[in-house]
Amino acid sequence: MIFRSHRGGVYYTPENTMPAFRAALESKFEQIETDPQYTRDGVIVLMHDSTINRTCRHKDGSLIEQPLRVCDMTYDELLNYDAGICKGPQFKGTPVPKLEELLQLLDGTDVLLDLDKKITTEEIEPLLHLVKKYRVNVEFSCADTARIKKILSILPDARINYDGKNTEKDLAEIAALVPRKQLTVWIYLDKPNYAWLTDRDKASPELCARVKKYAVLGIANVTFPEDVREAMLLGADIIEV
Repeated sequence: MIFRSHRGGVYYTPENTMPAFRAALESKFEQIETDPQYTRDGVIVLMHDSTINRTCRHKDGSLIEQPLRVCDMTYDELLNYDAGICKGPQFKGTPVPKLEELLQLLDGTDVLLDLDKKITTEEIEPLLHLVKKYRVNVEFSCADTARIKKILSILPDARINYDGKNTEKDLAEIAALVPRKQLTVWIYLDKPNYAWLTDRDKASPELCARVKKYAVLGIANVTFPEDVREAMLLGADIIEV
């Protein structure tokens, strides 16, 4: 069984920050998931939301009242805000990290880094070329074949995390592009915090069995010990917590 850390680290750390990534390594997570985005000046930083308001604060710890979008700010402007203090005073002074900082941290390790699909397929090339500079095992989240083909055109051996349509036909089409050992298909436990889920994405014995015919099975939305047990009973190969 493999465990993947969601948004970079464990729960007592500020998400998508270097303290979170280091905590994930110390906790022996085999995989780390994170969210790359471009700043206005083209720097790839790690932030889940399109705005910084939920996870960042002014340097004195006060709330940021006006919505501030990552794509509207330069990297230097982002450095005016604190990405750690809202999680505790011990994290005061934590900046929004660059993807390159995380690649440097993981360079030469066995940890698998999953990059979520915040960056569009049309804008993904700079991200792919940055990844090529490092000895890091990277996989890319995709929901359609166009994105997969674009990634494979630059990184032919790339690992793919797929969370798109999962009918038999769709899975067979994806599996024809990506070898089984390089393909993980993600579905989600049906829990109240994921009320937006469609039936297509909800983990069931039938869907899990279908996925495992073509790919490694990843199950997300796993929060409590009983959720881990449920995911294991469904046959999960990878669990995201």
